[in-house]
Amino acid sequence: MSDTQAAPESTRALLARKGVLHTRALPPLDQIHRSVGSILATWPDVVRKPSAEDREKLALNMLFRVQNWKWDDVTTQRVISAAVAVFDEERRERADLRPVRDFYLAEISTCDRGAFLDGMVGVYVDSFAPGAAHTRTLAQALAVRSADIGGRNRKLTDALPSLFRPDEAPKELAKVMLGAEHPYETLKTMGLSTPHTSGLAKAAHHTFVERLAPDLAEADARSKLFNWLAPENGPVLQTGAGPAIEAVLAVWRDRTPSDALRNELSELIIAGWNDPRLHTGGIWSGFDPDLKSVLLRWMTREDMEFFCNIVSLSQKNHMWPPRRDFWLSMHDDGRIDEAWVAFSADAYETATRQLRRQGGAATRFGKQVGIQDLSLLVMRIGNKIVVDGCHNYKTHIFRIDDPKAPKLYRLRYDAVEIRTSSKLSQTHYWSESRKLAVWETWVEKKCLR
Repeated sequence: MSDTQAAPESTRALLARKGVLHTRALPPLDQIHRSVGSILATWPDVVRKPSAEDREKLALNMLFRVQNWKWDDVTTQRVISAAVAVFDEERRERADLRPVRDFYLAEISTCDRGAFLDGMVGVYVDSFAPGAAHTRTLAQALAVRSADIGGRNRKLTDALPSLFRPDEAPKELAKVMLGAEHPYETLKTMGLSTPHTSGLAKAAHHTFVERLAPDLAEADARSKLFNWLAPENGPVLQTGAGPAIEAVLAVWRDRTPSDALRNELSELIIAGWNDPRLHTGGIWSGFDPDLKSVLLRWMTREDMEFFCNIVSLSQKNHMWPPRRDFWLSMHDDGRIDEAWVAFSADAYETATRQLRRQGGAATRFGKQVGIQDLSLLVMRIGNKIVVDGCHNYKTHIFRIDDPKAPKLYRLRYDAVEIRTSSKLSQTHYWSESRKLAVWETWVEKKCLR
């Protein structure tokens, strides 16, 4: 047998002596992925955004370095922090800082992959503004280097292929949000560490709300919107939230939601953006007055119901139920324009506990301090202010221009002061001969004048 014929047999014998071969399997990577996710959650940004007070100093310092080409004692993090300042809304069009902006664009095109390039992606995303010149120039520069982007931003560029196409990126991101049950969490998963403050997400927000608006009569669409506006594990969106809340209320401009839905929406809106009766700033400063009136109408009904329920818990005689039914009927007939509640000390505590159980805000009512165990309902009916109280307290009516008329939405009322200031009042009594609530007729007659 030749050597060439014997070789295979020798090989077989050698393999036989080696025994069974084992394949080494890779360990599970789940723990590694969780660790990476934990690190990104703890340190979401490569560079911490500078405070508003520090930004001008950073920008001017970078201008000095560029003009004098002095780079001693400077770190990449400081250079990126300065970029945040140079490209923010206040400074991105300043003529004196143009050399600095040109420097950053040149560095993007020539730098090695790493912290600087990845940091500039963050600057682009956070300073994004549709149609802005700085957005377009940053996008063009970064698009050329897209293959070199890594770290935290690689995930974003993979999830959003149009990232460096400024006309398309907000629309594509809005599409992602529309397809997600929890848009805020989805954007964080994609690599946007603070979705509400990202300029790109702000641009996508407008398209998201616009496309979602026609479906907001449906529970799923409303849930998706509020999961974005007020996420369970994130802050409540303030800037830009006004049009979104207007879109919610616009659905009910000419129709009335169920009591349960009305109460749910009222509480969600108040919890996130404050009671418009007590706060005029925030989203309420430029809010559509007609749509605000829809919310005020809901809150009036809700507060009247709440007042009546709390009083019913403490009033066990036959006098209160007819008065309760009368006022609620007046509201449902569109006669009561606004209403506010002031509880006695004990009723205030009861109301606070009940609202907390329901997830509501205790600032939804005031306190009555003049007469023990007396709660007040303060209403505007046309050009009249009407005050009614439980027990034997009379109904009092003031003209709205009367300087002594109680003001709505105060946190403190004195029932004695109201009673002594009133020139027009009526006891709650019935005409036994006619079985007629005389005081109800009196209220309707006086309020129509």
